[in-house]
Amino acid sequence: MTTALTFSVQKQVRFHHCDPAGIVFYPQFFYLLHEVQEDFLAHIGFPEHTLITSGIGVPIVDLKTEFLGMCRNGDVLTLTLSLTKVGNSSIGMHYEIHGPGEAGSTLKLRAHGVVVYSEVPNGKPVRIPQPLRDALLPYLQQ
Repeated sequence: MTTALTFSVQKQVRFHHCDPAGIVFYPQFFYLLHEVQEDFLAHIGFPEHTLITSGIGVPIVDLKTEFLGMCRNGDVLTLTLSLTKVGNSSIGMHYEIHGPGEAGSTLKLRAHGVVVYSEVPNGKPVRIPQPLRDALLPYLQQ
C-alpha cells in the first residue's frame, strides 16, 4: 500500500494579511487557502489560470474551518493540502496551516473544502477529465 502524497508550500505572513494588532485577520486565511489550491493545481500541471482560459473553473462550494492559533506578521507558515475525495466533478480538499509555536511547528488552522470542476461562467459541473484525475489521485488520502 502506497502512502498518499501531501502538497506543501511556505508563505510568509505580510503586513497586508494583518489587523492593527499585527495578527492575521481571519478573512486573509481564506486568501491563503486559495493560494495553496492554485499552487497545488500548478504543481500537478493544471494551473488555474489555464483552466479558466479554457472555460473551466474550480469554485469552492463548501468550506469548514477551525481556527486553532494566531499567526503574526513575519511568521513563516507551512500550508499543506491533501485530497479527501475525487468524485465525478467534485474534489474534497483538506488544508492545514502550521506556524511557529513553543515546541516548534504548531497547527494554526485546519479546513475541509469541496471544489467543483465546472464550466465558466455558468457553473455547470462537468466530469473531471482523466489526465487531471490521474494527477489528483496520488494526493487522495485513504
